[in-house]
Amino acid sequence: MNTDLPACINAKLERYFEHLNGEKASGVYKMVNQEVEPVVIKFVLDMVEHNQSEASRILGINRGTLKKKIELYKL
Repeated sequence: MNTDLPACINAKLERYFEHLNGEKASGVYKMVNQEVEPVVIKFVLDMVEHNQSEASRILGINRGTLKKKIELYKL
């Protein structure tokens, strides 16, 4: 079983589309971002012991944006 990130995402998307049962897909990009973004942010925050300045540097986003995302995802 391949466990690299792109392979995992592909497998999850394949299952998603298989289970639509004829319904039309929509908002897939947003759905994936909402699933992945909080996981990445939490991982980095935990790695730097919640140092938001360091986390924002690692993530490549400004600290204000990180703060908004922390509130949005209740991290």
